[in-house]
Amino acid sequence: MTFSYKRYLSLDPPSRDDFRADKERILDALKPLDASMPLSVMRKLYPLVTNSGYQVTVTLCPGRKGLEVTRVEPGDATGSLYGLALDIGSTTLEMELVDMLSGKAVAHSGCVNSQVRFGLNILDRILAVKEDGNNLEQLRCLVVGDICKLTEQVCDGAGIDREEISALIVGGNTTMIHFFLGCDPWLVFQNPYAPVFFDPGILSARELDLPLDCNVYCFPAVANYLGGDITAGLLLTDLDTSDTPSIFLDIGTNGELCLGCKDYLLMGAGAAGPALEGFGSRYGMRAEEGAIRHLKIDSDGEFHLETVGGGEPRGICGTGIFDLVAQCYLAGIIRGDGTVNLDDKRHTTLVWDENLECSVPAVVYDEKHGLYFTQADIQEFICCKAAAFTMVATLLDHCGLTPGDLGSIYLAGGFGTHIDVESAVTVGIYPDVDRSKLIPLGNTSLAGAKKLLLDSSCLERLKGFQENATYLHFSEMDKFLENMVAARFIPHTDRSLYPSVPDPGNP
Repeated sequence: MTFSYKRYLSLDPPSRDDFRADKERILDALKPLDASMPLSVMRKLYPLVTNSGYQVTVTLCPGRKGLEVTRVEPGDATGSLYGLALDIGSTTLEMELVDMLSGKAVAHSGCVNSQVRFGLNILDRILAVKEDGNNLEQLRCLVVGDICKLTEQVCDGAGIDREEISALIVGGNTTMIHFFLGCDPWLVFQNPYAPVFFDPGILSARELDLPLDCNVYCFPAVANYLGGDITAGLLLTDLDTSDTPSIFLDIGTNGELCLGCKDYLLMGAGAAGPALEGFGSRYGMRAEEGAIRHLKIDSDGEFHLETVGGGEPRGICGTGIFDLVAQCYLAGIIRGDGTVNLDDKRHTTLVWDENLECSVPAVVYDEKHGLYFTQADIQEFICCKAAAFTMVATLLDHCGLTPGDLGSIYLAGGFGTHIDVESAVTVGIYPDVDRSKLIPLGNTSLAGAKKLLLDSSCLERLKGFQENATYLHFSEMDKFLENMVAARFIPHTDRSLYPSVPDPGNP
């Protein structure tokens, strides 16, 4: 059954012997369902029910205390049912308008999160609230304004009225949901990391200042760094139903991962580093117009670049960096320890680093535009990829498993979708397993919201995630530091872990 649904009711009109009020008449007709009706709906019963000849359609949706009647329409309106799926990311928001009868998304829209005016980094926004409590309301209003804009866009695009929206499902990390609900997220980052809420429950759209007559469900978090975007993504996996353990992995500047099967569910999170997303180096950038997103070196040693938008390169984003490091390693331009092979005169040079006030080794990947990636950039990247790999390795060690024991490795987010899998394995961020086990899922926060709209039984699965998950602190686990040091090499200091990756030093 869908998250919200409709029921057509043919009611007996009032008489001298049956003078039940409209509200009670409707709720009685819904029995044995134990439904309630909020004041906002009661205010619209008269004259709607009378004028419709007591033939009405009610929309039912989970509420604070059980099932709620969230809308009453005249006549039989069961032929249409729409819901909104929303992902609130720290940088962007994405929304889909879903036809809940056909199961298809009929409109999609996205925008930059207006909160970026307080800083791209989430911590900058948290500190802004710490410095001035009034900023919390500003941050809330900014994201609510974005949601209102997206709602208008998808409804206009599909040609439906906002009143037809029967539910809004929201995914987002713990901090983003705190901002959305107007709660101070300081404790998300403050030891002992016990924020205002993990599960905000079901709320009314109107109390959130959204122009919708429906209820809003925000995915619950499990821990401060394992928010509703992760629990939403787990709905797309078999981690809670399979006999074979699998991993759900969402890597960016931070990494969140879950390892589990039907018998257990382990979760952890940690910092991977900005280098994985293109930050920190001189020419690193987001995946925007002009960013090199893919790169190949042909048999003649020539670089071939693919940019976002197809135009002239302005810099390089995360997926491009993975290709650059992998290709240069395989070509012998970069050694396994991250040092640049300056004997390759065509592709390496010394460039002046203004910050260090000296020349540093660099890989020249586009001489025409003067773009380069320095040895320091490469080694920072290796440290970041090692951190991500170490989280996976440490969880596997904790359970006495090897990568070969896994059924699947689910890759979440745009990063997991757009990265070249062979490049990721070559540099050593993903385990060297059968490539069919590496399953990209895209924006799992948005997809999980859509899945819940179409299947209310997912609520039980989400409850299971909350009750059965064990959150682990990586820094306190055996072999964490050992694994970190071992992974600071391309692809790894233990070559036996990467049998499919050629060794340029031993062709």
